[in-house]
Amino acid sequence: SLSGRFFLLTIIFVMLAEVFLFVPSVARFRESYLLARLERAQIASLALLADDMISPELEQELLTNAGVFNVVLRRDAVRQLMLSSEIPGMISATYDLQSPSFLELIRDATLRFLDTEDRVIRVIGAPLRDAGLLIEITTDTGSLRDAMIAYGVRMLVLSMIISGFTAILLLASVRVLSLIHISEPTRPRLSSYAVFCL
Repeated sequence: SLSGRFFLLTIIFVMLAEVFLFVPSVARFRESYLLARLERAQIASLALLADDMISPELEQELLTNAGVFNVVLRRDAVRQLMLSSEIPGMISATYDLQSPSFLELIRDATLRFLDTEDRVIRVIGAPLRDAGLLIEITTDTGSLRDAMIAYGVRMLVLSMIISGFTAILLLASVRVLSLIHISEPTRPRLSSYAVFCL
């Protein structure tokens, strides 16, 4: 029916609009995820700054809670390894999040989304509150990709709900307007020229 076609077309158009927003949204999510790892790693390194000697068990717990393998803090042009543990593999890529371009974020997010292998990456960023020049971490990409997939699924479900709700509202509006138009009593109508003159 015409109403059914209108309903399906509305859903398709809304979903197409969501597709164009999907990749930039996932790219921003990846950036926020890695920046959060940098922040947690910096907070974990504060324990070592407060106490030069910490037990290996506490060091491993700090790294686990931060979700990283090691933390390097560059202060006063000196690169210092703050927290460290065994890295499960070679570092496959390095990402600088100090001033990445939007296209770089989209490219890196797309490549990470398509790569199913768990890799080790290095992430560089600026410490919070000017607590140094640079902070570097190494982390895995498996948990990052899982978080990106979960975020994408949530976006997909939300898009389907929005598109269905929008289609229902538009369909109801068209039917109401059609009924109003049909129920209007026939009466003489002024020509467009007369309306313009009035």
